[in-house]
Amino acid sequence: MENTSTLSKDIVGKKMDRYEFVVERGKVAEFCLAIGETNPIYTNLDAAKKAGYEDTPVPPTFQTVIQFWGYPKIWTDMTSFGIDIARLLHLKEEYTYLKPIYPGKVWAQSEIVDVKTGKMDMVTFRTTYHNAKDEACIQAEMAIVIRPK
Repeated sequence: MENTSTLSKDIVGKKMDRYEFVVERGKVAEFCLAIGETNPIYTNLDAAKKAGYEDTPVPPTFQTVIQFWGYPKIWTDMTSFGIDIARLLHLKEEYTYLKPIYPGKVWAQSEIVDVKTGKMDMVTFRTTYHNAKDEACIQAEMAIVIRPK
């Protein structure tokens, strides 16, 4: 099967727009409920402080909420990069946790860090999430595959 992709390796290094997101305690609590997370450090300030945090941290993978709620333009951007989002499959996600993210304002920006073309195309994005002090807190690498037509 021949790949008729319009995807180009020239998009490596392209950055999406920087965006801000407000991490709300209620949304963190809803996220915990949705994934079955019961550790009180994520929803109870006293428990978080007792565990050594300055506030209630977000649970692992909450940054996905930040990405898709905070930057819905991701789909338009992917299309503009030559990615057929109708044939997109999520391949993998890797996280590097540098500092906790706490309730309040955060900002993030994504960049394309790798493109592989062939029978199936693969694109890897790196998103870095920062706190209000501009400190990098989480780096997330998401790889997608575009199924052939």
